[in-house]
Amino acid sequence: MKRKIVVVIFILAAFVTSASGQKYKVNAQNTALNQVLIGLRDKYNFHLSFNDNALAQYQVSVSGSFDTPEELFGALLKSIPFNYRKRGNVFLILPEEKKPGAPKAFSLSGQVLEAITHEPLPYSNVLINDQGLATDLKGSFRYISSTDSIFHIRISHLGHYILDTICVPGNNYRFILTPSSIGLKEIVVANKVVEKATQIGDAPGVMRLNHQIVQFLPGNDDNSVFNLLRLQPGVLAAGEQSNGLIIWGSYEGNSQVLFDGFTLWGLKNFNDNISAVNPLVVKDVQVLKGGYDARYGERVGGIINIAGKNGSTYKPGLNLALNNVTANGMLEVPLSKKSSILLAFRQTYYNLYNTDDVVYTGTTTAPTGGQGMEPVGGQGQNSINVNIRPDYTFHDANIRFSTRSDGGDLFYVSLLGGEDQFKYTLNQANTQLDISKSTQEDNRQLGGAIYYGKNWNKGNTSSMTIEYSSLDNNVRSDYQNRFGKGRGLASWSNSNTDNQVSQFSFKNTNRFAVSKQHTMETGFGLIADQVKLVNDTTQINLSSQKADLQRLNFYAQDHIALPGNIQLKGGFRFDLPFEQQKLFIQPRISASIPVNQSVKFNAAWGIFNQFISKSTVIDALGNYQYLWFGSDGTDVPVLKATHYVSGWSLHGKSFLASLEGYYKNIEGLTQFRTDPETGVQTHIHGKGRSYGIDLFLKKDFHGHSIWLSYSLGKAEEKFLTTEYQRAPQDQRHELKLAGIIHLKPFYLSANYIYGSGFPLYTDPTDPGSYTEPDYQRTDVSVTYRFSSSKIRGELAFSILNLFNNYNIKYSSFETVPLDDTSTLKINTESVPFSPRLSVRLAL
Repeated sequence: MKRKIVVVIFILAAFVTSASGQKYKVNAQNTALNQVLIGLRDKYNFHLSFNDNALAQYQVSVSGSFDTPEELFGALLKSIPFNYRKRGNVFLILPEEKKPGAPKAFSLSGQVLEAITHEPLPYSNVLINDQGLATDLKGSFRYISSTDSIFHIRISHLGHYILDTICVPGNNYRFILTPSSIGLKEIVVANKVVEKATQIGDAPGVMRLNHQIVQFLPGNDDNSVFNLLRLQPGVLAAGEQSNGLIIWGSYEGNSQVLFDGFTLWGLKNFNDNISAVNPLVVKDVQVLKGGYDARYGERVGGIINIAGKNGSTYKPGLNLALNNVTANGMLEVPLSKKSSILLAFRQTYYNLYNTDDVVYTGTTTAPTGGQGMEPVGGQGQNSINVNIRPDYTFHDANIRFSTRSDGGDLFYVSLLGGEDQFKYTLNQANTQLDISKSTQEDNRQLGGAIYYGKNWNKGNTSSMTIEYSSLDNNVRSDYQNRFGKGRGLASWSNSNTDNQVSQFSFKNTNRFAVSKQHTMETGFGLIADQVKLVNDTTQINLSSQKADLQRLNFYAQDHIALPGNIQLKGGFRFDLPFEQQKLFIQPRISASIPVNQSVKFNAAWGIFNQFISKSTVIDALGNYQYLWFGSDGTDVPVLKATHYVSGWSLHGKSFLASLEGYYKNIEGLTQFRTDPETGVQTHIHGKGRSYGIDLFLKKDFHGHSIWLSYSLGKAEEKFLTTEYQRAPQDQRHELKLAGIIHLKPFYLSANYIYGSGFPLYTDPTDPGSYTEPDYQRTDVSVTYRFSSSKIRGELAFSILNLFNNYNIKYSSFETVPLDDTSTLKINTESVPFSPRLSVRLAL
């Protein structure tokens, strides 16, 4: 036994002697230091961190054998202004520190750019020495430290490879991120990680969307932004509201879509064909569902903040997107190494739908005989359901000039104009009825912004924006009903609604890094809103308004960054309407607290005001219209909402989970109602509330992505009732499933959406007088990528509503009386079974 112990001791001693006797050899003659270190890393499995570009400038000549890694690195760095530090098992190769004579602050400022086009990357995530911050619209940031003179930086942006590097203090750094795809061409960067997941849970109520994946989703190319939005938690998909977005149970008009700083009021966008923003010009999409900070105002719901592309400065580019509905093109022309102009245009080929394509549906319970239309029963009132597929035409254009300076300043002029027309004519007769009805809606939208963003010497930033946007909406409707054998005129009506809204503003923003922990953000603005409304029927003026509203606003908030990437924000927003001479104070607070490297807790609270909004106009038949009104403080009060938001998120290497809850109440709601007996219109005031939870799960694997989104919510309102009743946009459940499978060169994608339905009231004053049809839709697509030396492209085929489920669009139906016992219900049909063939080319 003793002999065995002695043998084991000798074996262990020999092993230790062998291990301790390992030599580290190097033989370098006038070789770049970065190449020497890479060779040693691969040979001896060293863990190294260094600035590759900085060390490439130094040539070293070292030969020999060394007993320890410390001796080896000491010899390599002996004659150059670098040294090493060891943290754990990682060797950091750092520039020599010059000890200051007196304590001072170390600052770092820079700009995050895309590698190919050098487009600034707005709202990128920057982690410096475990403290987080975000870039501004120009991709700029600044960081101050009183202790650290070496900065470990990790920068990520959706759809781009993560940059991990080390820097010394300095200003005007340029950090270049490589996109995971360039136009329609894929690239692969070895040993790099791509930030490709949807960013949910980094801040309370905030989502960042990877717009690069929208081309693989089913649907029309011209509506790809909303195709992605509708699959996210908290954004209503059932009802197919592409432009009047409903977020977290908010009312139509309570949420805002911003493009390059100006408001997109929204076009008709029939059947998900075209969204208000051209997807070819989109660079970044940020969704603020609620509880957002003091920089944002003007709405009590959510905000979709879309940043447009600057345009290529290195070579001309042409992108074309053609499908069986529209043609879309974008041209980028460099004017210099720092300036470019971008042009984009969309146009429908023809009227999308035939006015003669009218479908009559319904379950007949009290047939009257005859051909064509049949009344359907319903509690003493027969109704004839008519589904309309109207004519729809559209075109719009974008123009943008951009230029930037060597210091990162950005100047651009962005212009947008678009218009559409929606109309149908219904002529139908049977043995008893002869109905004639025509409706036409015209929309014209204009917008523009002039922006200048300045990076100051020490990395602080300021910007100013002058913007203008407007929408002119006109709806005309004529109706005649001839009844009986003599075909006498039983009833007739005509109505006209002209609603115009515009906004002009000047806004200033500033961001100053005060210390390592504190960044102050301030801003002010002058806003002028104008609303014009004429709403009449059968030559009777039901409602009208002409409002010119001006106000000043100011905000200030402190962004506190604590160790461990804890983010706190607290601030105020102030609005002073000139007409009301009342100061509206809106405090906001939020916190993001990482529990560990994967789990984060978020919470936010705030008060929000809105000074122009859509109010509900209900006619004598119970038909709803949502029209823009200016808040004068009396007939139409200023909306006031309070948001409570909290949630948890789990971020893994290829998995994301988020659970977020919200509660919002709103005061100052206005309804205009016409009495069915007297025909007199009155206005009433009410309040509402919405609350619920969002669940989001996403998994990335082997180039594929699947995700699930589930929303449980409730939206209620109280006008003439003593208790809350369901609001028109209330929906209890919404489930969304989506996936993208990459089988190179093919992409397969599918999504499914289920909504439990909205309350369709027959009597707005009766909480129980509604039906609740559910919503179901399945979309599928296949995309093929191809490329040659001169052209790259994609060929895509989609089917929308694969199983042709019958769905009703939110707020898109009319009720027309036929006689004392029958009514005509006209529904604008949602997306039917719709094949879509698309070709996308990049030259």
